[in-house]
Amino acid sequence: MSDPLILGLAVLLGASAPATDPEGDWDLAIRPELGLTAASLTFDQNILALRCREGVLDMLVSGLPVSTGESRMVRVSAGAIADEEQRWFARPGEPVLGPEEPARLARQLRAGGELDLRVEPEAEGERPHRYRLPIPASAASVDTVLAACGTPLDEPRDLLRRASGVDSPIWRAQPRPEFPPSREAMQSGSGTVQVSCVIGPAWELADCRAETETPPGAGFAQAAIRAAERAEISPPRSGADVRGQVIRFTARFRLGS
Repeated sequence: MSDPLILGLAVLLGASAPATDPEGDWDLAIRPELGLTAASLTFDQNILALRCREGVLDMLVSGLPVSTGESRMVRVSAGAIADEEQRWFARPGEPVLGPEEPARLARQLRAGGELDLRVEPEAEGERPHRYRLPIPASAASVDTVLAACGTPLDEPRDLLRRASGVDSPIWRAQPRPEFPPSREAMQSGSGTVQVSCVIGPAWELADCRAETETPPGAGFAQAAIRAAERAEISPPRSGADVRGQVIRFTARFRLGS
């Protein structure tokens, strides 16, 4: 059980006794020896898990359709997120999906309500699958997990819609990040940064920021942001006006490439 995803779900499913949850709804598991803090909700067919493992936050939903690729389109409604098309991470052959922005979705679940997921089909002729998961109005366990990863409990940018799917802008000049010259970057040899920017009124990329950086503190985040600021986009082919919305991309670094 060395896979962190499988290990995390095992903890949440009872391989380790959860800590006492003061609100009596989310199950909270804290495993310092694993660097793991996790909260979960168990439904008839699904498990929703929010995890902070060694400083990295993710969210997993099990009991979903098995995917063949490494991503899946999901329409999401939760809190201020209203019927938004998102690309979720998938593990081929496993009934588990996870959002690319776990912190944003977790913050929408703090007040409770309903997590409405529509998992889109992968192939023509297939039907979408709909899941409506009731979320208790209890922020204590969610806040504990977010705090374990140093994640803010409030982020105004969460309210901005994401430009994705058919409404994704066209890259006229893609981001081309340069490998940072720091000793830490050279020693690691590679890095990954999740970047988000707001689409400005003249279709420029503004207020770019690094959402995640792996490994942290090696200069990859700054290099990715500089590359984003030099990139250029055009309106999406759908004709949608997505100015003021957020665009996201992943910058990958490899020494010598």
